[in-house]
Amino acid sequence: MAARYEEIAHDLRERIVSGEYPPDSALPLMRDIGAAYGVSDITVRKALAVLTREGLVESRRRSGMFVRSHPDRVRLTVRQRQIERDELGYYSGPEVQHWRALPHPSGEQTRVGSAPVPADVADLLNVAPGVELTVRRRIVGDPDREEQRQLADSWVSGWIKEELPVLATGDTGFGGMYDRVEEWAGRALEWREEVSARMPSPEEADALLMPRTGVPLLRTVRVTLLPGRGRQPARVVEVQDIRMSSALFAVGYPLPRGRSAKWPVSPATSDYYTAPSTAGKEDE
Repeated sequence: MAARYEEIAHDLRERIVSGEYPPDSALPLMRDIGAAYGVSDITVRKALAVLTREGLVESRRRSGMFVRSHPDRVRLTVRQRQIERDELGYYSGPEVQHWRALPHPSGEQTRVGSAPVPADVADLLNVAPGVELTVRRRIVGDPDREEQRQLADSWVSGWIKEELPVLATGDTGFGGMYDRVEEWAGRALEWREEVSARMPSPEEADALLMPRTGVPLLRTVRVTLLPGRGRQPARVVEVQDIRMSSALFAVGYPLPRGRSAKWPVSPATSDYYTAPSTAGKEDE
C-alpha cells in the first residue's frame, strides 16, 4: 500500500498533467493542501518533494510552489545528430549551424587546461582513469535564445597533442581542431556517439540555466576517430562530452535497416507472442 504522501503526490501529478494546474501556475498553499487531504505539513512537504524531484514543480522564494513547463507538455528541439560543414568548418546537425561559442564568466570562449580524465572517458581514450590530459571546455549556444545552450568538454588524446601542440592552445585557427588533424593526417576523420542521461552537478545546472533538481542532463559522448591505414588500426583523436537540458532537447537520428532486414524481407514463420525468447531480440 502506498504511503499517504505518495497518494497525494499521485493526485497532484494527475491534476498537473491534466492541465488543471497549468504551467507557471501556483499550487495551493501548503496549509490548504494539508487541509484538503487532512494531513500534516510534513506529509505535504514529502509529497511536494516527490514532484520536485520529478521536475513537475519548483519552489520560488517567497512565492510558493509553481508548476514547471515539463518535457511531456512542451515541444522539444530535436537535435539531428549528423556531421555537417560550412565556411566555418564542421558542426553537428542543421539545428545548430547558427550556434556560436558563448563567453564563460571568466571571459574566455575556449578554456584550455590539463585535468584528470573521468573514468568513462578514460575508457574510450584507452588510458587509466585520472590521467592528466588536455581538455578544451566551451559553452556553445544560440546567440539569440539564452536558454538554448550546451556544455562541451573536448578531451584530447596525448598522442595527437604531441603531433599537433596547437591543440593545447585557445586558438586552433580557421576550421578548428578537426581541420588541423585532417590536414596533418591527409585523410578524413570519422565519428560515433553514445547518448545517455544523468542528473546535473550544481555547476552544470547553473551554466545551462536549468533547475538544480528535477531535470536530467541529456549527455552525448562523441568519439573522434582517425581511420587506420594499411595495418595501422584506427586511433581515437578526442572524446567530446556534450551536455544539454533534457527539458529543452531531444536527440534524433535515422534508423537504418540492418543486413538481416534488407528488403525484400523473408515471410515471417513464427508468432511473435508465442515464439520462444531469442537472445538479442528487441521489441518491434
